[in-house]
Amino acid sequence: MIAELCARVQALEAWRTHQSDLLDELLNGVPALESVHEAPPDDGDDNTELDVDALIVWVHDTITSMIARPLRGELVWCPLWWEHPEAVFRLEALRRAWTELAPEPGAAMSIWIRDHLDPCLRELLSPLGPFADCTHNERYRALNGHTPLSTLPTRAPE
Repeated sequence: MIAELCARVQALEAWRTHQSDLLDELLNGVPALESVHEAPPDDGDDNTELDVDALIVWVHDTITSMIARPLRGELVWCPLWWEHPEAVFRLEALRRAWTELAPEPGAAMSIWIRDHLDPCLRELLSPLGPFADCTHNERYRALNGHTPLSTLPTRAPE
């Protein structure tokens, strides 16, 4: 049991080192982050901290560079996805699941695709997803400027 846990920790450390190396190599190609919300203050728990720079690199390396889907009809992807808070939220959740499952042997990657990637892409690309009214895309450039959907309205409790 302890030997298995040690092996898992070593695999995670190797994967993290690999990801850090990829990040170092790709930093020059990372888009500007002017519109992305800042991460919450660090409370010491690495699992809750949002590193937007790392997320952008991860999405570009792991998702957009691998997924080839025709975006026809109502399916929409925004090349400025990091300006959409819901997309950032969903993709960060996807990245966290990846971090946990990718080093696992066997069917873990298939499970990640089935249980995490596919449902996330369905929501992001759907006609009711966060990019639904986004007019900024690769084919048409900015038709009406880039205006992400506003988040759900809320009121402070009284």
